[in-house]
Amino acid sequence: MAVRELDARPAAYAHFPDTGEYRWLELGDGAVYGHAAFAEREDRLELHLSLTRWGGGVRRSLAGDLDWLKQEARRLGKARIMGVRADGEGRFDERLFRFARLYGFTETHVFQTASMEV
Repeated sequence: MAVRELDARPAAYAHFPDTGEYRWLELGDGAVYGHAAFAEREDRLELHLSLTRWGGGVRRSLAGDLDWLKQEARRLGKARIMGVRADGEGRFDERLFRFARLYGFTETHVFQTASMEV
């Protein structure tokens, strides 16, 4: 497991605001396997995860990375971590909840958004 906090927003999150609201993480197991972004919200951390590869080793490393994030949430006084999935094509992915349960996420929510340029 290796969580490395980044000073700059990674390409995977180019569509996120770069206003200091989010903290950017690089996730690795000897090689980078993904990135994460998280922001403090009222009583929770909002988590976004982007994986570039998958497998048994990554799954184990990700479990350790989430332990790190839980410790960070506790340090910041947050009661929960909420994983958020956004799809610019408007697709619903049934696999999200199964994936989330692997790591201990139990409360599931569905919400949709729409955007308008002004």
